[in-house]
Amino acid sequence: MNIFFVEIGILNTAIVIAVVSTLLAIAVLRPFALSVNLTDSPNKRKKHKGLIPLIGGLGMFFGFLISVIITPIDLIQIKFFLLSSFIIVIVGALDDHHDMAVRYRFFFQIMAALIISLLAGINIETLGNIFSPREELILNSGSLIVTIVAIIVAINALNMSDGIHGLAGCTSLCTFLSLAYFSHISGNQEGLIIASLMCAVILPFLFYNLNIGNLSEKRIFMGDAGSMFIGLVISWLLINLSQGEDRIFAPVTALWLFAFPIIEISTTTFRRISSKKSIFMPDLNHAHHILIRLGFGQKSTLIILILFSLFLSVIGILGELYRADERVMFLGFILIFLMYIFSCKLALRYLK
Repeated sequence: MNIFFVEIGILNTAIVIAVVSTLLAIAVLRPFALSVNLTDSPNKRKKHKGLIPLIGGLGMFFGFLISVIITPIDLIQIKFFLLSSFIIVIVGALDDHHDMAVRYRFFFQIMAALIISLLAGINIETLGNIFSPREELILNSGSLIVTIVAIIVAINALNMSDGIHGLAGCTSLCTFLSLAYFSHISGNQEGLIIASLMCAVILPFLFYNLNIGNLSEKRIFMGDAGSMFIGLVISWLLINLSQGEDRIFAPVTALWLFAFPIIEISTTTFRRISSKKSIFMPDLNHAHHILIRLGFGQKSTLIILILFSLFLSVIGILGELYRADERVMFLGFILIFLMYIFSCKLALRYLK
């Protein structure tokens, strides 16, 4: 038995506390959100009924913060992670309440990324052996820029790929489960605890977001606060666990574990740039929009995209477990990415 599983009882307790704290936070925040108009209204792109509280992110952050305190993690060691998360959640909540100018949102996202990179010392120093089996691609002076860009992409990826109930929560759950698995088999206590607690706080959110139990009047959205918080935690774990001498998986594996949001944000960005539109201008050409327009219902679309996300994560896990050539894994990711773009273009042409 791994040494840190002596404290498995504490982790189980923390998971229960995470679930209960998130549920309590959602219950307390719901009337508050309605009173201050921290809600989402239906429009052309959003087909839900009535005002939906944007409190999922706040509830998940509260549940995570309360539960992580009782775990064996030294809070001093993750103080900069908690600080950057707090900044992102507050900025996200303010953006949910009253749309914040893009430049201000990016300013705080860059600030959070700098805290992680410069103060916490979590950086992407190598991209691994994606071009040569004998020589790693070391970033050297480019490490800081690549790290900041990667964190900002992760922070925004879930938000850009989300558009139907449960999509952001379920795809991120696939990523956290994969990270928890790798942390477990490698004996990485911090990674296991953080990934497990994130799974624990996402589940109560999904209960309300997916309207389990037909409590439609209780539905909530995670909002920008939630999607950016989850994206930040994922970027922290992916970078932390794929870099350094004690890394538990190759950098290219990180791409596969978070593949769907990365592919979706990249495809969306390229599509809008090629159409000479602002990359921040919402449209109805995301994968979930395309599937729905092709005749799939929302539930079917959600299942298809979850299975796709899970499929990509499994490829990453198997590639790491069987020590697949990193060049092959990287080329495979690029191939999937190109096939995704081609499929979306083909579908959009068909729908015209």
